[in-house]
Amino acid sequence: MHRRPRRAVAALAAALVLAACGGEPPRGAVATVDGDEVPSAQLEDWVRTATEANPALDEVAVQRDLLSRLLQNRIVLGVLADRGLVVDDAAVAAVAVEVEEQVGGAEALAATLADIGYPQGFYEEVFLTTEAALDVLTTDLLGDRTLETRTARHILVETAAEADEIVALLADGADFAALATERSTDPGSAAQGGLLGERERGAFVPEFDAAVWDARLDTVLDPVETQFGFHVIEVVAEASTAVADLPSAERRRLVGPELDAILGGAVAAAEVTVASRVGVWDGVAGAVTAPQAVGADRW
Repeated sequence: MHRRPRRAVAALAAALVLAACGGEPPRGAVATVDGDEVPSAQLEDWVRTATEANPALDEVAVQRDLLSRLLQNRIVLGVLADRGLVVDDAAVAAVAVEVEEQVGGAEALAATLADIGYPQGFYEEVFLTTEAALDVLTTDLLGDRTLETRTARHILVETAAEADEIVALLADGADFAALATERSTDPGSAAQGGLLGERERGAFVPEFDAAVWDARLDTVLDPVETQFGFHVIEVVAEASTAVADLPSAERRRLVGPELDAILGGAVAAAEVTVASRVGVWDGVAGAVTAPQAVGADRW
């Protein structure tokens, strides 16, 4: 999940090819998505609440932003319905807890919502349900997959001779962390005794990655050459984590291209109409915008 609520549907924002539809929605509706009406009164109430809470907000901009998020919400929920998935109260509650923790508590959340123009009702009905829907879809795509990781440490030097010397020192009982701190030319890991942290397969450049995943635990490898120099590597731990136990942002990253393709296809196929008094549905930006801004890079 993203740290700022204004980036609510980041996966949808990746869609670059959208179908802009003309026409006016029925009386009493401000927009439609595949024939599903969005009541004007609902949007007007949210805009009024937002601008009363924060008079500095631009009413027109708030109106278009809230409607954009609402239309995207309807599309995401449609994707779930087509796949036989639902967003339950538990999923929404989990997102609410995560957001509140990220912004620093209930008071900070209230201030943030007022700052960006999200009324409480909109936040609960649109933002939280969209994020929960994306989590549900991501979980479905991942299935029972597990994430395999290995933790390696290395000492990076410029020449093969230096690397061979370090391997010999380690074989004689030298301390790996101390040598990394003293000799490694990789300042980031050197400060951590050479540790690179838990990484999944494919996280490193090919030569380094292959060595890490072929290695036996707690065994110093022969030097490995990459574009950065010569590495003395030791794998010190490995783990297998159920993806369901990972943070939502990490889960989404694992299925990013697939998620983008599904959502992008749904947005492209959606039939959207927007009341001309509010704006137009920009088929490139995936948002309600002013006519003169159609095609602008919103995201």
